[in-house]
Amino acid sequence: MNGPAEQRHTPRVDVSSSVSVFQQNDLSYLGLLLNCSDNGLMISTYEPIPPGTELSLELVDIRPDLDLHRTGFCQAEVVWSRPLTPSLYRAGCRIKAPCTTLDNMIRSYQTTTSKPMGS
Repeated sequence: MNGPAEQRHTPRVDVSSSVSVFQQNDLSYLGLLLNCSDNGLMISTYEPIPPGTELSLELVDIRPDLDLHRTGFCQAEVVWSRPLTPSLYRAGCRIKAPCTTLDNMIRSYQTTTSKPMGS
């Protein structure tokens, strides 16, 4: 099989909590975080984002069950974009320069998920 999965260096995991993704420069809403790995993110979007697009992202995770609100930041490059449904797209992004909070957020999603996608 050809595609993004073959180029992955670390396993990705589905994100079970609702993590909103915004552009840092104007705080416009991009969509939701669908899955992540140490090096990448897949987000849902309402519009396709061309591969090669550089993004400054703000990811906001509000967990009412834990009374927790976390915000992580990173630079990311869109590697691919494809339809998810007739009205939504998904974009695979390579993480560049994540902040410590985002690293901790990703680690927490990896430890709360029972197994990586595709297992």
